[in-house]
Amino acid sequence: MLALIVILVVASLLSPYFLSTRNIFNVLRGATMVGIVAIGMTYVILNRGIDLSVGSLVGLSAALTASFADYGIGIAASIGLVSGLVLGLANGLMITKLRLQPFIATLGMMIFARGLVFVYTNGSNIVVDKPTDAFTWLGSAYIGPVPVPVVVFVLIWALCALVLRYTVFGREIFAVGANEEAARLSGINVDRNKIRVYCISGVLAAFAGVIMASRLTVGEPNGGTLFELDAIAATLIGGTTFDGGVGSVHGTVLGVLILAFLSNVLNLLNISPYSQMLLKGVIIVLAVVVSEWRKRK
Repeated sequence: MLALIVILVVASLLSPYFLSTRNIFNVLRGATMVGIVAIGMTYVILNRGIDLSVGSLVGLSAALTASFADYGIGIAASIGLVSGLVLGLANGLMITKLRLQPFIATLGMMIFARGLVFVYTNGSNIVVDKPTDAFTWLGSAYIGPVPVPVVVFVLIWALCALVLRYTVFGREIFAVGANEEAARLSGINVDRNKIRVYCISGVLAAFAGVIMASRLTVGEPNGGTLFELDAIAATLIGGTTFDGGVGSVHGTVLGVLILAFLSNVLNLLNISPYSQMLLKGVIIVLAVVVSEWRKRK
C-alpha cells in the first residue's frame, strides 16, 4: 500500500494531468483485463503452480467472441468462456493425471492456444462489422461515471476474495500450496483441487478476452500477448509467493494498481516503452527479493 501511495503522490507532482478523473478512470479501465487474469493467477500460484497459457487464452477468447458477435453477446461470450474452461481443464488434467510440471504443461498450452488463434483467424483480425450496444456495453459503457469493466473487476475481486477466505475450497487451495503431501494425508482431494484452480484461471482469462473483444470490437490474433507476465508480476508484487500457500487476492489487486499507475505516469512523462520494460523487470526481481527476505525474517 505504501508503494502505491508513493507512486500516486509523486505522479501527481510530476504531471498535472495525472489526478484528473478522466485519467484515473482510464487507468483503472485499462488495468481491468490484466487484473482479472492476475486474480486467476493468484489462485494458481497459491496452489504452488504457474499458468503461462493465460495470455493465449485471452487472445483465443477474444477472437471467438468477436467472430460470433452476430449471434448476440450472450452466445458469443459463452463460447469464449467455454474455450477458457476447456483449455484450463486440459491444463489441470495434464498436471494431475500426466504428472507434468505446471511450467511445462502450461508452456505447451500457451503455444498450442496461440497457434489455435492464428489458425482460426488465419493470422488476420476478426472485425465486428456492426457491433450492437449490447455487445459493446461490457467493454465500453459506464455506470454513472464508472466504466463497466471497472465495476465487473471489483465484483470478481470481491467474489474471489470471499471464496478464498470463507469456503472449504479456498482453504484447500492454501493447504495444497503450503504442503501437498500433508493436504493429501488430511483427506483433501489434491488433484481435484488443482484441476478446479486451473479451470478458474482459464475462465477468468477467457472473461478478460470477452471484455477485450467488447471494448475493441475486434479479435486480434496477438491479443493478450504477455498478459501472463503482467499477471505474474502483479501477483508477486502483491505478496503471493511461488512457494505456495501465502498471499491474497487483495495483494494482487494492489500489485495490479501499482503497475497500472506506474505505467501511466511514465507514459505521461513520455518515457520510452522500452525503458518501461526494463523498469518492470527490475520491479519483478525486487518483489521476489522482498518476498524471500520477509520469509527468512
